[in-house]
Amino acid sequence: MSILRWGILGCGNVAEHKGGPPLYTVEDSKLIAVMRRDRSKAESFAKRHEAKRFYTDLDSLLTDDELNAIYIATPPYLHCEQTIRAAHSGKHVLCEKPMAMNVEECQQMIDACNEAGVALMVAYYRNHYPNIEKMKFLIDDGRIGDVVLARVNCTSYYNPNRADLKNWRIDRTISGGGVLMDIGSHRISLLEFLMGKIETVQGHAETVQSDLPVDDSTVFTLRFINGAHAVANINWNVGVSNDDIEVYGTKGSLKCSPLNSGNLILQNTSDGIVDMSQEQLPYTHTGLVRDFVNHLRSGNPIRCSGESGLRTNQVIEEIQST
Repeated sequence: MSILRWGILGCGNVAEHKGGPPLYTVEDSKLIAVMRRDRSKAESFAKRHEAKRFYTDLDSLLTDDELNAIYIATPPYLHCEQTIRAAHSGKHVLCEKPMAMNVEECQQMIDACNEAGVALMVAYYRNHYPNIEKMKFLIDDGRIGDVVLARVNCTSYYNPNRADLKNWRIDRTISGGGVLMDIGSHRISLLEFLMGKIETVQGHAETVQSDLPVDDSTVFTLRFINGAHAVANINWNVGVSNDDIEVYGTKGSLKCSPLNSGNLILQNTSDGIVDMSQEQLPYTHTGLVRDFVNHLRSGNPIRCSGESGLRTNQVIEEIQST
């Protein structure tokens, strides 16, 4: 019997290509049911991903007794209510990022899951990339000495014809904001995973170049409790695409470029330049689901927990308030 028996809430593009397949390709995880209001699309999704059944309303999904976990792949403004309802139905929750519209909602989600005795994970899947896990190991192993600085450069040119920048992502009432909430949240979570708890933050999230009703550019600096710093820029308004993260220490550096790959280069005073590239996961969410299974099997802490998701939202709110 599978440890996790999933229902998917929201059968859109993210569930189709990123979050859905790991639910049935990871060991001890099985996809049972899916839900989407459009009946034909729900049925088609279920067939493609070999789910047993499909629903067109949330109540039917949540009262399915075969399920013990819900993957919430809906826009952010729905995350809080849907997580609370899933928790009340006794289901574990994997919630897409950003966790919620604000810190208050994040806390409500955490409280509901704690009271119900169910697990809550937030889908900051990059924290489980093999190259990032290797980077974390090398940092903790002292291969670049004492860590002093991290740098993030993430640019993606805004094309008015990009479908994902013409829909809910640029409606603040649905998404909670622009590039900071969408892509920046991933990088904040990643920096905390690599560098430790964040102590202070300063930054800006503004509409600089485009005619979008949300921020197309954010720059921020972080100071961690260990004294290290991070600087980051996240953009929808730069004409070339970059996706790099670098970490510098007193004896060397680590660089992933692009982040969404297995690429990793170590450079230090004793080894010189070493290719530490790792094999990519079959799907972006594979590591998340493996970690969820491991948590339920062994009790080990969840890496991308609700508490860590709340801390990411706290940083976002501080930047937005600047």
